[in-house]
Amino acid sequence: MKRKSSLFSQRPKAKSAKKSSKDYPDSISIDRLSHEGRGIAKVDGKTLFIEGALPGEKVSFSITEQHRRYDEAICTEILIASPDRVEPQCGHYGQCGGCDLQHLNHDRQIETKQLLVLDQLKRLGGVEPESITEPLTSPAWQYRRSCRIGINQLSRDGSAIVGFRRRGSNKLTAIQHCPVLAEPLSNMISELPSILEREDNFKTITHAELSLVDNQGALTIRIKKAISEELQQSLKLLAEKHNFSLFLDNGSSLECCSDNPELSYNVAFTNTDIRFEPGDFIQVNAVVNEKMIERSIEWLNLDANDRVLDLFCGIGNFTLPVAQYVESIVGVEGVEEMVSRATLNAEKNQLKNCQFYRADLSKDLTALPWYKQGFNKIILDPPRTGALEIIKQFDLHQPEMILYISCNPAALARDAAELVKQGYKAERFCVMDMFPHTSHVESMMLFVK
Repeated sequence: MKRKSSLFSQRPKAKSAKKSSKDYPDSISIDRLSHEGRGIAKVDGKTLFIEGALPGEKVSFSITEQHRRYDEAICTEILIASPDRVEPQCGHYGQCGGCDLQHLNHDRQIETKQLLVLDQLKRLGGVEPESITEPLTSPAWQYRRSCRIGINQLSRDGSAIVGFRRRGSNKLTAIQHCPVLAEPLSNMISELPSILEREDNFKTITHAELSLVDNQGALTIRIKKAISEELQQSLKLLAEKHNFSLFLDNGSSLECCSDNPELSYNVAFTNTDIRFEPGDFIQVNAVVNEKMIERSIEWLNLDANDRVLDLFCGIGNFTLPVAQYVESIVGVEGVEEMVSRATLNAEKNQLKNCQFYRADLSKDLTALPWYKQGFNKIILDPPRTGALEIIKQFDLHQPEMILYISCNPAALARDAAELVKQGYKAERFCVMDMFPHTSHVESMMLFVK
């Protein structure tokens, strides 16, 4: 491949480079990728993280930040390219902060992520899974069914900027088309500026959230104060053109402006209908979410005698499908609105063996009545901070199996070490391609007593 400039070098730098106190060569060879998707090189024992570079490449670079133990840089020119390098499909790539791995072959992305998680498990947690199952794969494009977009009005001419944050900046990059979004979402983003620009002043709008499920969707406009009837009607027509409902969120209340506000997605293999409202967390990748639930049920080897505890349950994404296989299941979540929604979802699906409770899962739960019920299998789907506090309380139940869904390899490594300390073995592991073309990696691991 011929020498060429790097897309990453074209974006404005968030911070100016410090004057170098170290003499670097004009070019350097890349050894491997970091967990954030940056190329890693070593110079005289010091680590250099180079954004936009791939393993096996020789690149020119520009230092952006210097630290005592490592330095940061941007790839400015590719002298020898990796055979895994591909042309990004997005015209905004390198400037938009959404994707950071479009220049790496999609198949190689998930292979690299698997290696990175396994490395962190071993290095940080001293844990090696007994069995590695094939990754849960995703379509490379149009996989994302929800997003949040920024909205701003330029003072100089009143034009609209609708898009995502720039890389390394709080400023917006205007987006005309996003290939990782489901098509209706991308189309709405491209059509939104012309609607906003009919208003003299739309600075009262700060951002919008879009969700698409089962061919219906929600367009939620976040406002600081009321917008005009004309603008509201134009936004409603845009939403309904794509079979979306329009919602206005003023920060304290949510108003539906359309006739059919009900939103739900179906977990097909269990025919479970899960309803939600704008602002609720749902997995952005519907294909991988379905596969993840199905594999979870398979790995847990569920039967009619099981008593399951689902922690960080949200609106019941795991709880409701699992309920159809077990004697009973308890879902626990920290947000009261999610607990109410999950309870209604159980009723709608005629599931009478589900109970849902609100609790702060970073606190001591041992005195709570529902925690004393006794569970032989546990599902954990924690946030990025992990679940160490609740894991330390599992001695009350001594569950035979624990299924851990992870969105942060470092937290998984730490928590896995604690579970091994308690007498569990890491029996099965896989990564999930929930976010193609980004450095975000999700994985699941089964621990058996």
